[in-house]
Amino acid sequence: MPIYTLAKYTIKGYIKERILLVVLIFGFVLMAASYVLSPLAVGAQRKIVVDIGLAAIPLFGVLLIVLLGAGSFYQEKEHGILNGLLVKPITRADFVLGKYAGTVLTVALVMVLMAGVHLFVMWLGGASLTANVFWAIYLSVVEIAVVAAVLTFFSSFTSPVLASFFTICTAVSGHLSNDLLDFADRFSQAVPRFFAKTAYYVLPNLGLFNVRQEAVHDLPLPEGFVGAVTAYGLFYAAVLLFLAALIFRAKEIH
Repeated sequence: MPIYTLAKYTIKGYIKERILLVVLIFGFVLMAASYVLSPLAVGAQRKIVVDIGLAAIPLFGVLLIVLLGAGSFYQEKEHGILNGLLVKPITRADFVLGKYAGTVLTVALVMVLMAGVHLFVMWLGGASLTANVFWAIYLSVVEIAVVAAVLTFFSSFTSPVLASFFTICTAVSGHLSNDLLDFADRFSQAVPRFFAKTAYYVLPNLGLFNVRQEAVHDLPLPEGFVGAVTAYGLFYAAVLLFLAALIFRAKEIH
């Protein structure tokens, strides 16, 4: 399958970037944090270590998406690799989906390794490995799939710098989407309220994927929450990939 071949080609290209060093840095930071926080009360230390680790995993994932994914398409275009690929029986939609799949799989693997380091640190600190901790890690991976789709969409018609900038802005705004809705309700004029509400519905609601507080304090998640959020993330990513494929299909490659 062309998508599988392109995904494998993308993963091999990312491995050459030595991104696994990020995991080692992540593990060192967590280990150092556990020692720095050791003078604190035992209960507080455990909660802080869990919260820091679960916050760092998606943060590192977004950074990897931006650093690796934004320049990948541009480098292939500059080195003439893209033209060679498109000469073969590979459609432009296949190229977009293959690059996306390779990027998501690579970053997801790194995040899983990060999660393994974090779980080990939690175990050393005596923290409980509850189901919510694993759900938080899983939803972080789903969130990264959405962010990767956002980057793929912007990369289909902008430069790597702009694609990275727009993706970071979208990721930050996505975590503040509920504030956007509250902000819109405070407007007395119709036009600003319309644009604020439009931004709320257009931007991905990344706050849905954040269940750190439930994991830290072992609070129950609503029934069917994980499945509904997963469906939302996959649907949002699918729409962006569809739009990216349409734009890329109409774009001239020189």
